[in-house]
Amino acid sequence: MRSYHNAVTQKQRIPFVLIIFVVLFLLIVGRLVHLQIVRHSYYTKIASVQHWIKDTIPAKRGKIFAKDTLSNAPYLLASNQTLDLVFAEPPKVENKEEATKFLAETLSMDAKEINDLLSQKGQYVAIKHKLTKTEADAISNRKLKGISLSDEHWRYYPEGDLAASLLGFVNADQAGNYGLEEYFNEELTGTAGALKQEADDKGIKISFGKNVSKAPINGDDLYLTIDRYIQGEAEKQLKESVTKFGAAGGQVIVMDPKTGAILALANSPSFDPNKYDEIKQNNYDVFKNKAVVDTYEPGSVFKVITLASGLDANLITPDTKYLDTGSISLNGYTIMNSDKKAHGSCTMTYVLENSLNTGSTWVQQKLGKDSFYNYVKKFGFGELSGIDLPGEVPGRVYEPKELNDHGYATMSFGQSISSTPLQMLSSFAVIANDGKMMKPYVVDKIIDENGKKTQTVPKEVRRVISEKAAQDMTKMMVSVVENGHGYQAKVAGYKVAGKTGTAQVPKEGGGGYDAAKNIGTFIGFAPADNARFVVLAKIDEPKGIPWAESSAAPIVGKMLDYLLKYYQVPTTEKVN
Repeated sequence: MRSYHNAVTQKQRIPFVLIIFVVLFLLIVGRLVHLQIVRHSYYTKIASVQHWIKDTIPAKRGKIFAKDTLSNAPYLLASNQTLDLVFAEPPKVENKEEATKFLAETLSMDAKEINDLLSQKGQYVAIKHKLTKTEADAISNRKLKGISLSDEHWRYYPEGDLAASLLGFVNADQAGNYGLEEYFNEELTGTAGALKQEADDKGIKISFGKNVSKAPINGDDLYLTIDRYIQGEAEKQLKESVTKFGAAGGQVIVMDPKTGAILALANSPSFDPNKYDEIKQNNYDVFKNKAVVDTYEPGSVFKVITLASGLDANLITPDTKYLDTGSISLNGYTIMNSDKKAHGSCTMTYVLENSLNTGSTWVQQKLGKDSFYNYVKKFGFGELSGIDLPGEVPGRVYEPKELNDHGYATMSFGQSISSTPLQMLSSFAVIANDGKMMKPYVVDKIIDENGKKTQTVPKEVRRVISEKAAQDMTKMMVSVVENGHGYQAKVAGYKVAGKTGTAQVPKEGGGGYDAAKNIGTFIGFAPADNARFVVLAKIDEPKGIPWAESSAAPIVGKMLDYLLKYYQVPTTEKVN
């Protein structure tokens, strides 16, 4: 009876079990259909991610080269280098005391600083960048657990502070700051590549697996108009003068007036772009290229612009005379000569030789405010030159309606107007280039990694004054050097044309000028009748030197002498 009952029970269970199996089977099939068909693309993407590794392939930053006229070969100013970083994984450091002592001795670092780093709870902590080979080798050979080395790519400037304000620097984020590094950052940076390679489930690349890569496009190389030796000499002369006179700083710029090419651009004080991060925040001003980003009231060098305008307008000649009584009164103010003297009947050449404020005022009045303003603008003041450097400012030129007659009279001798040193240099280059203005530039050519070259073509901006006016002005400026305040810019065997300018410094917050401060400027070019070089020297706030003829003129004389010999320019005059 029991056997019969068990048999019946088993027969009753079979259909029930079959139903369960069928239901489970349908559920499995349904799940598979859902995964393989409905969600196919989703899981394919996941699998793809899990079995491929993506890496970025950094592009090499373009190099920057100066000229080397002597060897006729490019000279490296900015390059790249790979240096080691030592880092720690604190949880993996087994003997912290041993590691601290070793690293402190090897890296010449404070033991407490290293101990604090190794005590951090993070998975990764950088200890020191830019290791020397000796430091890196010592760490590699010691093989401390939790202490490792890693490659880092850094910008490198083999000449240290040479042309620093012109070059700028590359920061820790690999972006260019200041100078050419900033202005041409996109061209220098290039485009990073990418590597996509098959990997196993642990993320290890499969040697014979598929890989899809896109090569990086390396940055373009810049070839400058700057000559390494001329730049070095400009910086040497500037530094010596700033030190000698206890000055706040200064600039020296050298230009080829026929093309606008800048052969040297020096600023003082300077810095080493390899160590830009050592400059304290309150000294960041040292990074600025003050030749193009700062303005000043240029003073009496501006008389060249005033008299050249009068010559071009046919209102004066070099021999035109006027009667100097020593002062001119306008709008309740009195304009006097710097020597406080009356010079009587004077020619325009004498006015320039002796830098008479009353004489330049007389010429400006003959021109009138509107005409004078138009000439000043034609000479490039109040506008950007378009030089291939960042941060250039236009300076300030007041329109006729903005200033009274007295204000415009002071503009004639370089007050009530602001200019950059580059603008002043470019305006004198107009005289040296027979009245034509050229656009200044510092990059001669750009070459990409495939050898494609983009050449800078000298560009004439406009004719400013006639050739006759420029030649007459040149003769007057030669007389300034031979008979006037520019005598310290003389160069044996050559005629030099030039002009001094001792500018007053406005008081901070306004309210007149600081009697204890001045800015000395001298600009000259040679050979005068066929100028190859125009040189500006500007010395800020020299101590105990009231006139530019003693602070700035000697620098220009030395630079012109160096340039004429460096390029072996034939003498034009007999040497006694």
